[in-house]
Amino acid sequence: MEAGDKALFTTALALVETLELAELKGELKKKIASLLKFDLLIIDELGDLPMNRQGLYNLFQLINGLDEYRSVILTTNQDFTNWGEFFREENVAVPIVDRLIHHSHVFMLGGESDRLKQKLGN
Repeated sequence: MEAGDKALFTTALALVETLELAELKGELKKKIASLLKFDLLIIDELGDLPMNRQGLYNLFQLINGLDEYRSVILTTNQDFTNWGEFFREENVAVPIVDRLIHHSHVFMLGGESDRLKQKLGN
């Protein structure tokens, strides 16, 4: 960021909703092109809420465009073994996961929820 790179932080739900709205307006390619201008895309809460089929296809188009050209950070509470469940469509899940883990660094973090710890501490 200090070097002038541009980043976007968004939740997976907000991202999918943005892509769906753009698709309804006939502007999906334009919206994806605007997202590809970011050097880093941070997608939070992937898999926390279900996505419909079209949302998954739109997400795939974005991930496919980012592959090899841009950096992506994903946060999820889901283990890789559960990704098929929240993607629900194997013909989309496999290529999305393939592109996301290619050249990736995976950090498996564990532990208790900070929010829960804070609440119980009060």
